[in-house]
Amino acid sequence: MELNQEAFSECCLVMEDSFDNVYKQCRFTEKSVGPLEIKVVRPGTFDSLMDFFISQGASIGQYKSPRCIKSGKALEVLEKSVVATFFSTGGCSFKN
Repeated sequence: MELNQEAFSECCLVMEDSFDNVYKQCRFTEKSVGPLEIKVVRPGTFDSLMDFFISQGASIGQYKSPRCIKSGKALEVLEKSVVATFFSTGGCSFKN
């Protein structure tokens, strides 16, 4: 799988620029939030994540991919499938 570094870097900038001023103040002024990070995972990763949650008792008919993962084991499912990581460079617009 070939990934376009430039495209993902631009994606990071566009996403970060779309966040509100509270995020931008925390990120650029207070430095309490780190750079935006995009992780690309192998095909089939979210099927594996679903399998994990079903094995933990989730209903297959009601399953939706979670927005936030609190389970360390579920996070491991995702982390072991990461094929690339991209960070924002902090070049978005912010007026204090």
